[in-house]
Amino acid sequence: MTLPLPRSIRLIPLVIAALVGATVCVPGVAEARSLDDANFTGPLITPNPAGIAQGHLYVEPYLIRVDSRSSYDGAGNRHRSAQDSSAWLTVLPIVYGLGERVTVQANLSAVRAESGGARSSGFRAGDTTARLQYLLQAPSADGTRPAISLALSQRYATGSHDRIGGNPLNAQGDGVQRTSLALGIQQVVWMPNDRPLRWRGQLSASPAPARVAVHGHSVYDTPAGFRGSVARGSALSGSLGAEYSINPRWVAVMEVAASRETRRRLIGYAPGAEGIAQHIDEVRPASTSVTLAPAIEYHFTPKIGLIAGVEFSVAGRNSGHFISPQVALGMYF
Repeated sequence: MTLPLPRSIRLIPLVIAALVGATVCVPGVAEARSLDDANFTGPLITPNPAGIAQGHLYVEPYLIRVDSRSSYDGAGNRHRSAQDSSAWLTVLPIVYGLGERVTVQANLSAVRAESGGARSSGFRAGDTTARLQYLLQAPSADGTRPAISLALSQRYATGSHDRIGGNPLNAQGDGVQRTSLALGIQQVVWMPNDRPLRWRGQLSASPAPARVAVHGHSVYDTPAGFRGSVARGSALSGSLGAEYSINPRWVAVMEVAASRETRRRLIGYAPGAEGIAQHIDEVRPASTSVTLAPAIEYHFTPKIGLIAGVEFSVAGRNSGHFISPQVALGMYF
């Protein structure tokens, strides 16, 4: 039996539709406003649906800390974990304007994990994501006509997920080659004080990927000598963020995100106590997560901006509860 979608996910399309319908341009007003003295880096989670200008490059290295002391059970109740876990992450999104409507992006990552008194063997490569985005509708000069885009993402299993020896913290990937399709919308709403509030949203869906071979100790908590595979479920995620330009340098940010993955199944064999192979067939239930991410932006110049904030989970099922402070420096070339 699969779990129902969280109410936050079901409401995202309605919220986006309401915002689009409520911000129809008034003739003669849009032309009088300019975004020349407003700077945005974008919120922490939701990608930029408008892309960037052809021939330009945007780089935004992140430093992220993740701390988890509890988890959510299948009923959504939160319980203290047996031991604390944490990690340092570095993520490097590289975005390039390939054409007037086409933007390409690569996300590189590295992770250093800790749990109790144990640590991973230094920073280890995580999975890599490539993204191709096409702008269906370009925004107006003042941003009141929304930018709308479609994006195709491919996640590559560049991080280790199995054969990790006696240290499970060395698994920094999941082994899955996952393909996702996303719809993104971004629009500017002009406040009564003539300062812009820019909102953006994204809905992303991913079909169930192919089975992944698993050997020995792995990120899926398999024992030594295990031989088998894991079938991951389909995934659905959505996020909605807003940035309010206080002045040309300072921007206040709030963001909400939700995700769901259907159940996964682990099948294989592992040596038993007497050396006889034991059959393993586990069905792990669907998982959901809802997070908030407030942040603040400071812009040194129109092309260089700093964003600092914290993402934290507020609800979930069969998922971990976490707090994740992070900072990123956005640079436009």
